[in-house]
Amino acid sequence: MRACFINPPVRDFYSTSIRRQPLGLLYIMAAVRSAGHDAVLVNGHSPKKRVLPLPSEFSYLSDYIGHGDPRYRFPFRNYSHYGLSFQEVRQRVSATEADVIFIPSLFTPYHRETETVIALAKEAAPGAPVVTGGYHAALYPEYHLREAGADFVVTGEGEGAAVALMDRLAAGGDTSRVPGLVRIENGAVVRNEGSAVGNIDSLPFPARDALADRDFRVYRRRAASMVTSRGCPNRCGFCTVHAVWGGAYRERSVDSVMAEVRECAERFNVGMINFEDDNLFASRERAARLLGELISYQESSGTRLDCAAMNGVSLEQMDEEILALMSRAGFGELNISLMSHSAELQKKQGRPFDSDRFARIARAARKLGMNVRAYFILGLPGQTKDEVRDTIAFLGGLDVKFFPSVYYNVRGPREEWMMQRSSAFFNETEELSRDDLIMLFNECYRQPPPMN
Repeated sequence: MRACFINPPVRDFYSTSIRRQPLGLLYIMAAVRSAGHDAVLVNGHSPKKRVLPLPSEFSYLSDYIGHGDPRYRFPFRNYSHYGLSFQEVRQRVSATEADVIFIPSLFTPYHRETETVIALAKEAAPGAPVVTGGYHAALYPEYHLREAGADFVVTGEGEGAAVALMDRLAAGGDTSRVPGLVRIENGAVVRNEGSAVGNIDSLPFPARDALADRDFRVYRRRAASMVTSRGCPNRCGFCTVHAVWGGAYRERSVDSVMAEVRECAERFNVGMINFEDDNLFASRERAARLLGELISYQESSGTRLDCAAMNGVSLEQMDEEILALMSRAGFGELNISLMSHSAELQKKQGRPFDSDRFARIARAARKLGMNVRAYFILGLPGQTKDEVRDTIAFLGGLDVKFFPSVYYNVRGPREEWMMQRSSAFFNETEELSRDDLIMLFNECYRQPPPMN
């Protein structure tokens, strides 16, 4: 059988080039190929951009766009379509002659783009069942089946489910034992029991050969994203990681990770590796060994890699020795999130480290010459304006560049899904109005640069 995997275009006020590497889809494509099926990628997230009129759902932002007072000016210029047009996606899907269509539904605010691509895929490949999965699909499987048009939803890991589903469909059998599959039978939603990959070293490396050369261009570098683990041992209150990966945290062996690093550097000629783990250094011992192997590989091969963890690094196992190894391994930048300077909010949200540790690590990284990008969440329920200013003052005293991530709630009602994105400033609270959110956001971007 032949499967078509579609990475949908997105509509937002901004986008990032890293989205052109749909790592989850590439993992599942590789598994499907290893099982003897064909798999092709339609990467709808291309460098193309088309400015769109502001949707009516965002009309509450109209007064802030181009505001005369820069303190209250909406910080983004346009709402745009990023990637292939929907018609181009349809044409490319039609040319694949696929038997099964896989479309991720990862981010709640992009659910309409997913709906549109599902409808176009059904037109382009009539009779081919459509399968979706990812964080949003795992949270709302019934919506995807009854309203978005999907035939199947995978609520957990996709590799085993995709292979089992294609095997069963090829044999004409039933799908009742496909792990993690959700479907409708006789009008009722039926959920199969899920199962996680026991040994994630057994998974084939992502099918990066399906990417175009342009998809490797990230911030003017030829880069590849990869993951060395699945899940996270922490339980931060605002996180949805466990919706897909479950409660278990699983690490790949360092040998497996290094084999993939070598493949990326030598087969795909990348000079930058971006580790996208939800918690890259959850184990200090493993972190030290992985970083040591990265250093040894570069020294022995004469290769110089820029390493990054753009998704952020959690600090509970971090210390000065690990930072020094990171610097030697090619990490010129450290991305870390404080969430909030408030000890009360840190405790309430289950954060695994406090402000003192954050400050110690940030200062140590700066002494090593690393560029530190620090983040906090703006607009958390229960957060006050005084607490936000306290967080800004705390970060401002650390000689780092810091950025607010505006709080959004993916578990809100469906009529709010489209606005649940950091760029939309949607969730006002009793303590923080939209004026406050935009004003405080803009204050952060007027900060002086860090000292050299």
